[in-house]
Amino acid sequence: MTMTVSRAYPVPDESFAGKVILLTDGADPVSRGLAAAFAELGGDVFVAAEGERASASFNRIGRPVDILVNCHWQKTLIPAEEIPLVQAQRMMSRLFDTAFDYSTEFARRRQLARSGGSILMLIEAAELGLPGSSVTAAASAALQNFARSLAVEWAEDAIRCNVIATGMIEGRADPAFELARQRGIAAGDTVPLGQLGTVEDVVAAALYFCSAYGVYFSGTTVTIDGGENLRHSLGGPPFTAPRKRMLSP
Repeated sequence: MTMTVSRAYPVPDESFAGKVILLTDGADPVSRGLAAAFAELGGDVFVAAEGERASASFNRIGRPVDILVNCHWQKTLIPAEEIPLVQAQRMMSRLFDTAFDYSTEFARRRQLARSGGSILMLIEAAELGLPGSSVTAAASAALQNFARSLAVEWAEDAIRCNVIATGMIEGRADPAFELARQRGIAAGDTVPLGQLGTVEDVVAAALYFCSAYGVYFSGTTVTIDGGENLRHSLGGPPFTAPRKRMLSP
């Protein structure tokens, strides 16, 4: 498995000077990376408290929020039939309900101020299903379509809404890593590109979406997973390029 090295941000210094950025989570490594990057590039970054309603969070900040990042992350590997309904509801609420609450509160305030803004949703790459993570996959699909709807509904308000769908990211407590270990393989070797994603990979895309360079993106989903979602990698052996398999005797 190869490792990706850190790299410079894809936008200039001070790209977010004077901007207020609100993240719905600050515990996940990707969320922490985003907060640090926005701040380093001049933004004033705030993180919602766990369980805090959107109205309370916006009021606590006391300033207009320019960029909202819905970035709660959780992932399980549990057969769907073993998930109690109350647990599924709690998981869906943390992912979808929180994003709905914060996005609509953001829009109401930007509409009253007659000022546009940017919303970014971080989800799991699950378009082809995510076996063992049915609730996460369902929430991700809901958020993706929610973002697409908002991109059209709020376009006249100059509010953009985009999505980043991630695969396995280094540093996360992803149960897929343990599953790979149990099978005696390196998780990165199951990915067509031969490596795990990094926090920097996700941060780079997020900064571009939310910066002046991304003003014509809305309703767009970028998948950052090295091709994993196209293969259901953990259900198969370490990746071998198709041409190598075809040429093997």
